[in-house]
Amino acid sequence: MTLVARNNYGEICVYCHTPHGANTQIKAPIWNRTINTGQYIIYDKLRTLNRPIGQPGANSLTCLSCHDGTIAIDSIINMPGSGGYNANQQTLATVDKAWLDTWPNRLVSSGAPTVSPGLGHLEMGVETADPNNPPSQTASGNKCTLCHNTDDVGLPDFKGFVIGTDLRNDHPVGILFPDTFGPGIDFNQPTGTVVGKMKYFDKNGNSHPDTNEPRLYDTGEGPEVECASCHDPHGIPINGPGSKFIPSFLRVSNGNVNTGEGTSSGLCLTCHDK
Repeated sequence: MTLVARNNYGEICVYCHTPHGANTQIKAPIWNRTINTGQYIIYDKLRTLNRPIGQPGANSLTCLSCHDGTIAIDSIINMPGSGGYNANQQTLATVDKAWLDTWPNRLVSSGAPTVSPGLGHLEMGVETADPNNPPSQTASGNKCTLCHNTDDVGLPDFKGFVIGTDLRNDHPVGILFPDTFGPGIDFNQPTGTVVGKMKYFDKNGNSHPDTNEPRLYDTGEGPEVECASCHDPHGIPINGPGSKFIPSFLRVSNGNVNTGEGTSSGLCLTCHDK
């Protein structure tokens, strides 16, 4: 038997960011989330890419801290208010479940069994009525969908959004972008550069990486494709301020130009020359 429980921090930004006590294990802006520093199974179809692929970088690990299914939404380092900091929360390997359960405003589904300290909605995304018989981890490393799937009435369905730790069936991340361009390369050349940080596709020519411009992040090995190359977690309006956001937090819409929702394959064709 499983039940839903999570910490309601009463704030939006705190689930990702904190003004103090940020995660020192990742180069991300005042990052307040636990991260998974374990090894991911990476994309291995290199016959046509011919570029090295490493583990996901910082601009993918931030996204994966919610979307790989190993860390719950309320697993943060610095709770709101004073005295709510725990350095053990920085990585999944040292995460402190009992500490998160000290938050006074926990949301537990009605009719659920009493929650014992240390069995919070953390790390594996579920609680069990029997702490000695927790649900096993799935082969993909995704525990959230043990509860959050269409078979569990009343719970949000996460199957489409929790990708697991096996990334071989997803767009490669941690892969170096080509550094030569021309006939036979099949990739477009970025037109903007922030030295030592990124290359980007400067669509409006203002020499600034705007949020609606895909980018390649450079963390020392050269410009690489990461999750945030194509996605902006804060959302991009399709037709400017006040319009609805591009689906899936994409930086460029892959919608249909005839409906006013961007160009078909617009995001893909920013990088790929087809």
